[in-house]
Amino acid sequence: MQTGSNQRITPKQKKKPSLFSRVNAWLHLWLGLSSGIVIFVVCLTGTMFVFCDDIIDLISRKALTVQETGAVQKKPEELIAIFKQERPDFHPFYFVAYKDPERSFKIAYEDKEDHFHFAWMDPYTGKILDSNGAYYFFYVVAHIHSQLLLHEPGNIIVEIATWIFLLELIGGLILWWPKKWTKATREQSFRIKWNGKWKRVNYDLHNVLGFYSLLPALMLTITGLIIVNHFVNGKVHQAFNGQSGTYKAMRKAAPAYVAGSKPFPLDSILLRYLHQPGVEQLRMTIPAKDSMTSCNVVAGKEIGLKGYNGRMFLVNRFTGEEVKMADSWYNGEKVENINMNLHLGFWYGAVGKTITFIIGLICTSLPITGFMIWWNRKKKKSPVRISSKQTVTA
Repeated sequence: MQTGSNQRITPKQKKKPSLFSRVNAWLHLWLGLSSGIVIFVVCLTGTMFVFCDDIIDLISRKALTVQETGAVQKKPEELIAIFKQERPDFHPFYFVAYKDPERSFKIAYEDKEDHFHFAWMDPYTGKILDSNGAYYFFYVVAHIHSQLLLHEPGNIIVEIATWIFLLELIGGLILWWPKKWTKATREQSFRIKWNGKWKRVNYDLHNVLGFYSLLPALMLTITGLIIVNHFVNGKVHQAFNGQSGTYKAMRKAAPAYVAGSKPFPLDSILLRYLHQPGVEQLRMTIPAKDSMTSCNVVAGKEIGLKGYNGRMFLVNRFTGEEVKMADSWYNGEKVENINMNLHLGFWYGAVGKTITFIIGLICTSLPITGFMIWWNRKKKKSPVRISSKQTVTA
């Protein structure tokens, strides 16, 4: 349309995004592309680890319980001695005992190839009921998750990727937030259009699921940073009057060895803690040398490979007495355990694990769906090549 003055009226130009929005979008894109593979591996292995204890038990489910015969259970020393006699080439390093008289006695051991296994024994007869190597599988999964099997360089790479993922979550929320809240923007922001084209479904999987998983994903990311970053770890411990590196400090607190000392009966230590309120399981380290003077004891309702719902104690191996430690060490142990439980989904039994597993799957998918969004837009913006034989007509 033209006016009498022969001037063209053009439609109102769309307002350009602010500088902050453009910078945020650019960072979200290129930080995501640069760290996508590492984030995918870390999230996938973390998700695989959530149900590790349940899978280990499922594999050897028939060996978890025994028929109570009315006889007296053998003492831990006797069961450990039987295990060493049956498998002299293996090195047991801790055991788990249960208050339930029908639960079998579990021993963690190391083979010649430095692989970890669990074995279950009948506590009444000492018979080895079953063993499996799922422990070592999840040990490898955990080390891929934390260091990509690259040791110190891997720790640094995972830490950087974790920081980037934290920025991605925050930047993603800013990108998700509609400029105006209308019926259309609400549907686009909170619903997945399953009947749309696959590009739209992929976009919604990234955008909508990313929003719904934001808070628990932030929790997993922050707890992960507390584990891998020394500065953040120290500040969290400081906030709760705890000491960072509690487990190393506990080893240093072990009393001096006195030649000729005889070990205190493990059965007495076992019964003392199993009879405490709320305790259903007990895990105790098996000293590798006669000169080791202390044992770590974990007593609680549930004890897993990493997390546990209970308390940790340091016990004098020769007197059976609990080694007194500074309050900062006890607080530090609580901080480490609570943080690990939150990170692993160990905080609320099967419900906590299920929630963590689902959020882990979503976080694993985000680098993939994000890459596909970028790839589709890149293809769309590619210039169309015109053959030299073609002509453009008006």
